[in-house]
Amino acid sequence: MMSTSILILIVAKALPSIQKQISSIHFTRISALILLISGLLSLNILYIQSIGSGIGIFSGFYQVSSISQTIEFFLLLIGSLILIGWPLKESKYSIDYSIIVLFSILGSSLLISSLDLISFYLSLELQSFGLYILATLYRNKESATKAGLKYFLLGGLSSCLILLGTAIIYSYTGLTQLESIYMLLLTTNIQYVIIGALFGIILIVIGLLFKISAAPLHNWSPDRGLRKAS
Repeated sequence: MMSTSILILIVAKALPSIQKQISSIHFTRISALILLISGLLSLNILYIQSIGSGIGIFSGFYQVSSISQTIEFFLLLIGSLILIGWPLKESKYSIDYSIIVLFSILGSSLLISSLDLISFYLSLELQSFGLYILATLYRNKESATKAGLKYFLLGGLSSCLILLGTAIIYSYTGLTQLESIYMLLLTTNIQYVIIGALFGIILIVIGLLFKISAAPLHNWSPDRGLRKAS
């Protein structure tokens, strides 16, 4: 539902006739309703008795479980509250902000249910793209443009590390599904497979720490860079 709603909002924003009839406040409120309805639909899945420990979907790329659906409902609810709390005034950034929030929350929701390295990487990038744009939302300010450009370039570097680690794991194990990789590492006695997979996992962890600017890979953080520049 969220992906279809995002496409509809993008088309509505691109058409001048529709954009003149619907104000930016309406776009924000519609986005909040989309998140709220999506959260209620995801919460309804918890009543399915056969869900058990999880149900694989999209050929095993994602796994829906009670825990993932609970976290997804929490994310959707928080996103809806954020959009509801957006200031009630006309702003040229309101439409962009609401669509960016939808993109980021969609990526986060998919990331929670990811059961494969490929789906994990794609969901993480979908969630990150919205943040790259959000950093440059006030594009008329030099500081916002500088922060967004730095975040995009260094975020791309961290994505390369994650993708490199994924490729190394696949080259040594021939697998991308997380559960299969875990079972292989538990049962195999081949040392070079274990060493190669662990090296790929280390690269993925470094890429994730770099992307979220966690210590000790936090010196590139946009806010820190702006404080130095000022």
